[in-house]
Amino acid sequence: MPLRPIPGSDRTTTCAHCGDPCSTEILDGDEAFCCAGCRSVYALLRDHDLCTYYDLGSNPGISMKKGAARTDMEALDDPAISRTFVEYSDLRFVRVRFTIPAMHCASCVWLLERLSSFDAGIVHTETDVLRKTVRVDFDPAVTTLRSVAELLSSLGYEPLVKPVATATDGRERRAIYQRLGVAGFATGNVMLFGIARYLAGDGLSSSLTTMFSIFAVLLSIPVLVYSAAPWLRSAWAAIGRRTLNLDVPVAIGILVLFFRSVADIVTGHGEGFLDSFNGLVFLLLVGRLFQQKAFDAVSFDRTYRSFFPLSVRVERNGNTPAVPVDDVVVGDVMVVRNGETIPCDGTVLSPVGYLDYGFVTGESLPIECTSGAAVFAGGKVVGTAIRIAATNVVSHGYLASLWERATPRIRTSSLLTLSDTFGRWFTVVAMLLAAGGAIAQMPDVHMAVNVLTAVLIIACPCALTLATPVTLGTAMGRLGERGIYLRSVGVLLDLDRCSTIVFDKTGTLTKSLHGLSYDGRSLADHEWMAVRSVAAQSMHPVSRSLAQVWPVDETICATAHEVAGRGMTGRAYGHDVVIGSSTLVEEMCPEGRVTDTTDGAAHIAVDGSYAGSIRLRSELREGISEMMGRLRERHSVRLLSGDGLRDRAMLLSMFDDDEMSFGRQPADKVGHIDALRASGHTVLMIGDGLNDAAAMSAADAAIAVTDDTATLVPACDVIMNASALGELPALLRYARRMKNLIIATFCVSVVYNAVGLSLALGGMLTPLAAAILMPVSSLTVIGMSVAGARWYARRSVWTS
Repeated sequence: MPLRPIPGSDRTTTCAHCGDPCSTEILDGDEAFCCAGCRSVYALLRDHDLCTYYDLGSNPGISMKKGAARTDMEALDDPAISRTFVEYSDLRFVRVRFTIPAMHCASCVWLLERLSSFDAGIVHTETDVLRKTVRVDFDPAVTTLRSVAELLSSLGYEPLVKPVATATDGRERRAIYQRLGVAGFATGNVMLFGIARYLAGDGLSSSLTTMFSIFAVLLSIPVLVYSAAPWLRSAWAAIGRRTLNLDVPVAIGILVLFFRSVADIVTGHGEGFLDSFNGLVFLLLVGRLFQQKAFDAVSFDRTYRSFFPLSVRVERNGNTPAVPVDDVVVGDVMVVRNGETIPCDGTVLSPVGYLDYGFVTGESLPIECTSGAAVFAGGKVVGTAIRIAATNVVSHGYLASLWERATPRIRTSSLLTLSDTFGRWFTVVAMLLAAGGAIAQMPDVHMAVNVLTAVLIIACPCALTLATPVTLGTAMGRLGERGIYLRSVGVLLDLDRCSTIVFDKTGTLTKSLHGLSYDGRSLADHEWMAVRSVAAQSMHPVSRSLAQVWPVDETICATAHEVAGRGMTGRAYGHDVVIGSSTLVEEMCPEGRVTDTTDGAAHIAVDGSYAGSIRLRSELREGISEMMGRLRERHSVRLLSGDGLRDRAMLLSMFDDDEMSFGRQPADKVGHIDALRASGHTVLMIGDGLNDAAAMSAADAAIAVTDDTATLVPACDVIMNASALGELPALLRYARRMKNLIIATFCVSVVYNAVGLSLALGGMLTPLAAAILMPVSSLTVIGMSVAGARWYARRSVWTS
């Protein structure tokens, strides 16, 4: 739909696409464009019924005057080059990632996430505006990587045709320093002219005074058009879209200072404020640079090692020890078992295997892979273990992003939306106050200009936008150091809201002890080999203990299938094996009746015949009783277990009888949690992540407690090392402290703005002083957030 109709013969208009002035109009109906490129993009959007793009955000479309869209992306036809952009690929689905330098606002995101409207082969797009990247999923049978890149270019979002890993923001950082250099040079020289006039007093000739004034104006022009360009451009874009953003009042203050100074010099009414103008822009740039550096210093980008702890088994000297994924190098042979995640790209060495790329593609359909096939990071092994030769190193950022995208929850915390609501009204209020303050100072024009500019400069809600991400990001790093890993920064606020905690038992509250007892008929060595080989494919504590007590080659098993909450079936060494609950064994082996019906036993059947039962000795984890006592101070607790009543007496010291429920299948756990939520409880589910995935997805927040970090748990929000479970009360207390810290930083920002605006309205702040104080608020919030998160972690919550 049209954005700005041209009223009759009025030829001074702006481009309907990018908002730039039209020096020579190119018309398309009632719309005017600054160049043919902008007209082409507008026509493309109009033809696909996407002109609502022009109603979004405060920034315009991307100007196409700098060059035509690139359609010469032949380099992407080279497999060696295209491979650098591909994150996953099969015959039906390809995922690529491009860096888009021109992405900068909500309008860009809106358009880029609708690429499928232009190309039927594009399935889905996902943007990351902070990193300026876009992920595109497409069907290789319908479109190509080159076509996707050319489409992006035609829309004004030309991708960098080079490996994503080498794309940086160096050009943007250099531009800040260059603008800072220009403003600093002008500020120093204009101040020297002012000092000369001050020292000379009335003794300075009129010709020198005029010359100094002319030089000051000439030096200030580059500062206006180049150094101040980020604020002016952003403000112009907002006004062109009939909206206001945070840069509008700053831009108005800059323009008022400059043009008022020029007017005073031209009319001979004074020397103007060019020293203040140049100093203002210089200090604004310094403040922006320091804020960026401070934010970078506390960046919580989870590409760092401590933020995502995966391990993988690697063949070393005839053994397969579990090693951190950081230690995997190209050429290492990894043994990835059923349910475990492939940490890096590789080549299959086993004859055959099955992978589930549900983390990557969203489709949980096992894909067969044979020897020599290329496999990708994020795939989960289904069935028998697979030997894989690593062809790339591990990317923690990629694995963490898979976890974060797996099952995102809807966040409802008011703290996450407070800054947006505040910022929406703050600019309007600040401009009204500035105008009112200036009018109140009339007829003193000098003071009116000072008040107007100072109010517009110092009024900055930036600290509110920084408080939440910096506080929670720093807290995320502190928790990572203690073996507690968060899916995203908003998780802490979710944990603080929870009123009821639901625990699983096996693998969560209890831990396995060394030693298994077998009660049943005698099995031949080759039968035991088959049982242990099938057990090695399972994630269940009983099966893992069986495989650890009697080690076996995990890749020998021919087939394997895990039945969630019930057990494992498979074939190895020529024998069909069933390991699990009595109901599973009787279901799979109708001729073999289970004779041991006591609780806590895992049953075994070989070739359709019941063999016997295995019991795993277990005990409560250390500190569980004390942990429960502390949790009950603020939360109600529940126990949902799939096991029988064998451990009921042991657990009665921590749970009331009506708080425990045994023999619950995964679907039963989901129903129980749904009932709790329906009755007004906010539920935190804590389990081992194996048989609890559905229950975790149903809860408001979820924590996976694990002794083995070889697999991703998509439904959980937090991964805790089992040894850290006793610190759960401290984690919840820390979450509460972080919420309070965010509120405190909000209050500091509000008080700062109230005091600053009062001083500015009273004429007690010059524009230069306002420019100095403006970034102080943001830096104060960053300092409070970082120091507070670290102090609470070291001195208040954890004292060891």
